[in-house]
Amino acid sequence: MYPDSGARPIREIGPPDVLAALRKIEARGHHETTHRVKQRCSQVFRYAVATGRAERDVTADLRGALAVGVSQNDASIKEPAKIGQLMRSIDGYDGEPTTRAALKLGALTFVRPGELRGAEWAEFDLAKSEWRIPGARMKMGEQHIVPLSAQAVAVLEELEG
Repeated sequence: MYPDSGARPIREIGPPDVLAALRKIEARGHHETTHRVKQRCSQVFRYAVATGRAERDVTADLRGALAVGVSQNDASIKEPAKIGQLMRSIDGYDGEPTTRAALKLGALTFVRPGELRGAEWAEFDLAKSEWRIPGARMKMGEQHIVPLSAQAVAVLEELEG
């Protein structure tokens, strides 16, 4: 069925079998993926336990056995003067007006890029200076109200007009 486990019943798969499969991913340098695959294996084993197909989650025995990936910090600006420099650079952007507006709104509202890309005019109430993002687009599934600064409202009015 699968190259590493064959057609063996899940109760016959032990920690060394799971570790051998994970080591193949780890050897390619995909440490984060290795940990995610281990999590998925754990979910499968827990389901097998709940349905009587396995005695326990054998991935628990692998705690500390996998290499920890080097965490990578995303780019961020920590100095106030550089924030001004970023905003001036966005103002000087001479590409698509909608792209410039999106860059400005991202910097002014701190919403996730996907929420910004999916924004619809019906979500904005410029008179109340609010952006109501529906729960269906939010990570936690709940509506999110983003207060809009005067600068954000001006960007939206310019884009709308």
